[in-house]
Amino acid sequence: MSNGILASQLAKQVRGKLYGEDRLLTGQFTFLNKANKDDIVIRHWINAKGIEIAEDKGVSCVITQNPQDNAIQTVEDGSIALIVTDHIEYATAFAIRKTVTECAGNAFKVAVTGTNGKSTTTHILYTIFSDLDYNTYTNTDAESEGNTLIDPRVSTEIYDYYQKMGLIDVIALEVSEVQGWDDRIMEDHSYQMISALDADVSIITNASKDHMNLVESFDELLYEISGAARSLLNNDRESLLVLNYDDYNIRQMAELVQDKSNIRVMFFGLYDSNNPLDVYYKDNVGIYAGDELYIEYDDLPFTSVHFIQDIMATIAVCVYKGLDNQDVVNSLKNYKPLARRFIRLKSNPVIIDDFAHNPSGIKLTIENGSKLGENLYVIDAIRGSRGEDINSEIAQALSDTLRDLDNYVLVLTKSCDVVNNLNTVTEGELKVFTSVLDDNNIQYTVYDDLEQSLVDTIKKAGDDDVVLLLGAQGMDPASGLLKKNNIIR
Repeated sequence: MSNGILASQLAKQVRGKLYGEDRLLTGQFTFLNKANKDDIVIRHWINAKGIEIAEDKGVSCVITQNPQDNAIQTVEDGSIALIVTDHIEYATAFAIRKTVTECAGNAFKVAVTGTNGKSTTTHILYTIFSDLDYNTYTNTDAESEGNTLIDPRVSTEIYDYYQKMGLIDVIALEVSEVQGWDDRIMEDHSYQMISALDADVSIITNASKDHMNLVESFDELLYEISGAARSLLNNDRESLLVLNYDDYNIRQMAELVQDKSNIRVMFFGLYDSNNPLDVYYKDNVGIYAGDELYIEYDDLPFTSVHFIQDIMATIAVCVYKGLDNQDVVNSLKNYKPLARRFIRLKSNPVIIDDFAHNPSGIKLTIENGSKLGENLYVIDAIRGSRGEDINSEIAQALSDTLRDLDNYVLVLTKSCDVVNNLNTVTEGELKVFTSVLDDNNIQYTVYDDLEQSLVDTIKKAGDDDVVLLLGAQGMDPASGLLKKNNIIR
């Protein structure tokens, strides 16, 4: 840090208790394995051995939520500061705020949250601004593992980017709408993270049931998502809130900022002659911004419903920022999506790989995918160690979407051959999943292993059929397994 902070002052900032030496901290916030001399390590838990490793590296301070195995005693016998807080997210948020101020003080900062589409929306923004020669940082990747306040990944990556590329012009940050662990919600996660970023723009894509093991109700989920809007109330400078008008619960969030003249609200959605939106889509024509056709249908990189929504959200930001229309269109025409976002792996049969991991994502992917072939084969990886509620809801979404189709085959996989202990399907999760399908008279087959489910199912599919690979961690290795079995190249 260019301006240091005393360990005791940092402890107050993160609502923690200081153990060990009250020293001036001048290093960067980082992980233990990346730490260098004088750095500040943020770690959810640490034991005495971890403290010794930190001391050997010359770390000045460790912030943790869970000190174990004489960690505190080891600190008091040494020369390192230890801060223990009940909420590690306070430390991670402080690290983001401090690092953004130093490495991206004048950057244009955009945060994206919502149940579905936040990764793709963020990645499209990152691509457009990068193509237009802005130094652009994003935390989005195919697994979306960097969108939380659990660890200091964002602050670490921003600092590393700054060291390599210089001052950052644009930050496009994907923010998990709800986060936590061990069934404990990390309260106001999106609000904390976007406030720490000090965003100029907040985008809320949609809201549907996901992470329900962490919240008491859908209303609580909506409150957590609304943190993206509430975070803009923290300052009086001009800012933008982008909302999906087609999602009733999301468009209502405009009311949260209606009394703030400095916050502009832009809605995106499907065309309605009685209610023109800031950005809207006309079927088979293209996307409009105001009264002007911004991008023609034939220039869209993808035309499935969820991709069109994501593109509309990004266009709202481009219009607000005043980017050249043709430059944006050229970037969009050449856009290459993140892995596992409705990716076509093969054409005969059509094999689509999609990170559909919640009810609304399941429905959208099946509705779009079923149009691509004659018979539909769905292979769904049950969500392991995510609770019975979300699996019940996914099973219901499958039932609701498949029940009116005559030409489907449904295959479930526990993916025992590829998942770790954090993603293992429990007996309770399997039971609730299959019970919902049984209650809805949906036929299915269950496989223990992902590889066998893929090989057996695709062998049955004809050249004119479509195979959908759905799910999160349990389906992530699918493309590699298909290559291993010479099904795709």
